[in-house]
Amino acid sequence: MSLALSILPLILTLAAGYLLMASKIIPHDQWQPIEVLSFRLLIPAVLIHAIAGADLSGAAIGPYAVALVGAVATSGAIVLALRPLISHDRLPNPSFTTLFQTTTRFNGFIALAAAELLAGPPGLALIAVAMAVLIPLINVANIVVLAAFGTGRASLSGIVTTIVRNPLVQGSLLGLALNFFAVPLPEFVSGTLDLIGRAALGVGVLAVGAGISLRRLARPSAASLAGLVLHPLLCLAVFLAISALLGLPAQHRLVGALLFAAPAASNGYVVARQMGGDAPLYADILTLQTLITLGLLPLLALFLAP
Repeated sequence: MSLALSILPLILTLAAGYLLMASKIIPHDQWQPIEVLSFRLLIPAVLIHAIAGADLSGAAIGPYAVALVGAVATSGAIVLALRPLISHDRLPNPSFTTLFQTTTRFNGFIALAAAELLAGPPGLALIAVAMAVLIPLINVANIVVLAAFGTGRASLSGIVTTIVRNPLVQGSLLGLALNFFAVPLPEFVSGTLDLIGRAALGVGVLAVGAGISLRRLARPSAASLAGLVLHPLLCLAVFLAISALLGLPAQHRLVGALLFAAPAASNGYVVARQMGGDAPLYADILTLQTLITLGLLPLLALFLAP
């Protein structure tokens, strides 16, 4: 029950965003500046702070990191393999990029809450390692897919430029550089990043809620149902299979499973809005994933707890 209640604030925040939009307290045309703020400042601040302070020593990464990267890479490759199999009429490129995003991204905040409840401080450390390992990889992969399959045709140089200029990649790389060279963040800098970053989840989820269409959710499209199957179900199954092959300890399996069972990150909705993806579809899939997470996380705790 406590685990389900830890996810309830996310659902209520989604509902608050929807109500703000539906009541026109914040009209539709005023949400774009909010999304830009999240994309260019709030989310990068979270990435820098989380990655710079993560333990990336070899002992902390090891087979666990291999299983994490293997699960994301395999799931992403399966989605990419679907592109030539499905016509553009049934699945336009913007919708395809959203399927890729909602398959490969994860909500680290929900995973952190779940890990704290079920695995204590060691679980929090393992989630931090996962974020440091996966966030740069996931952001680069998604930006490449959005640039290559987005609304316009992109050259190789254009894709590289898009990646280099993307605030999420810049934040991830800066965090890795600070971590690799063991540069300590001054207290006032760390406190500033923490203060800014606290707004990231709330603002991002509110923006997702504002993009929800209850009419669309009442009649989910094939694409939104596919997104629900691809993540968390496919990603979770792939991770558990790889972790079994590698013989990961029970705690590593549990924490990794909690991460992949969490819904896609809300920042992907902002990225879709900024880079020509299908943002409404992202909001639909994220809402469905969040609802299924309520039931899935307790089951994982029951069957995978050490």
